[in-house]
Amino acid sequence: MGATNCPKCGKIFTKVNDPICKECMKAEEEKFEEVRLFVKEHPDCSPQEVSDACDISIKRILYYVRQGKLDISQGIDGLITCSKCGRPIKSGRMCEKCIKSTTSALEGIVAANSAASAPKVDASKTKTGMFTNK
Repeated sequence: MGATNCPKCGKIFTKVNDPICKECMKAEEEKFEEVRLFVKEHPDCSPQEVSDACDISIKRILYYVRQGKLDISQGIDGLITCSKCGRPIKSGRMCEKCIKSTTSALEGIVAANSAASAPKVDASKTKTGMFTNK
């Protein structure tokens, strides 16, 4: 958390969470809101149409789509691919198949870790083991 230059405007700012200064962050949020409203009003628009209408790069539009902040249904084919298998996707980082396989793998790891970290019970020290009538 130190002073650094904003990569957008060059102004010095204290970097806490955001990679750019507050003024540039506000401008980013306003631009995103403009794009979001345009897409809401024109649901069948392509990334190129959004780029032309809102004066924003297609790269930035695809960033919003990949983050799940924006849903563009037309003209997106092949522009965004699954980060795991490379299949074309409409939004996010992975296709449904890879999301399911990754989720299953993670659930298996969690289950294995939970079983491994569970305390071992010594049967000879359980209540039934301690209070036998012999």
